[in-house]
Amino acid sequence: MQLSRGQRIFRVVGGAIFALILIVLYAPFFIMGILSFAERTTAVFPPASFSWISYQKLFNPDDFSLFRIPGEPLVNYLRPIGLSLTLALLTSVIATTLALMAALAFRQRFPGRGMAFYGLLLGMVTPGIILGLGFRLFADQIGLPTGWRTTGLLTHIAWTMPFGFIVFLVFLNRFDNTIEEAARVLGASAWTTFRTVTLPVLAPGVLASLLFGFTLSFDEIQRSSLVLGRDQTLPIAIIGATTVRITPVLYALGSLIALVSFAFVALYLVFFERERRRFYGTTVVEDEEEEVVAAV
Repeated sequence: MQLSRGQRIFRVVGGAIFALILIVLYAPFFIMGILSFAERTTAVFPPASFSWISYQKLFNPDDFSLFRIPGEPLVNYLRPIGLSLTLALLTSVIATTLALMAALAFRQRFPGRGMAFYGLLLGMVTPGIILGLGFRLFADQIGLPTGWRTTGLLTHIAWTMPFGFIVFLVFLNRFDNTIEEAARVLGASAWTTFRTVTLPVLAPGVLASLLFGFTLSFDEIQRSSLVLGRDQTLPIAIIGATTVRITPVLYALGSLIALVSFAFVALYLVFFERERRRFYGTTVVEDEEEEVVAAV
């Protein structure tokens, strides 16, 4: 079908706006990657000279033989990275487990269902500084020591769990209950039905919830600043370093984090597409064959 002049103009303008959005979103990553190879300063773009020294200083923070920019903060980012990874992994696993249990519970009607729903979402809409302050005051009142294992982990779970809950509700909204009923009719127990039928279908949702929990926890700073005590996560370490001076080491760290993040998103998309074809591909093909037969 031939497009009208107005439709062609709309497509061109829409494509230009979409391209502009992509440039605004991803150009900073490209610039940051180039500046991470700057040897002496980040004030000039493109850098006058390129080297791997920023990455060497990032992974060898105690090597004082490497050239140091005057006023450069000597920060060991490896320890905060390890703490952030540990906290994010624990948060994502626990929050995903709780979110899945809550979403499965909401498949049934029970008294106070609406109140419980909004209560679960409260951690997502509460301002971060208020949530962190509330957890800190509560911990002080009951004598709970502040740290990443206690108040930090609890705060991150309260922040990330609602996102996983919403993800599972979306997947369960499209869930075909008849496959569970068929498994029970064939004699499968409730646990066997969940393990062999329900959970495999929800596998993309589980992975999405894990990614949500990990990313939100790894990047969290508003809530973490009040509940971690002496423990220091990577965002807090970065904020402390930027108050002194921004150096190419920070750009090297940001570039590596961006690359790993993009790799995780790509893996999720591949997994999601594979699972979608596995569970829905056969049904789609059968439906198309029935439509062809009916048309004939």
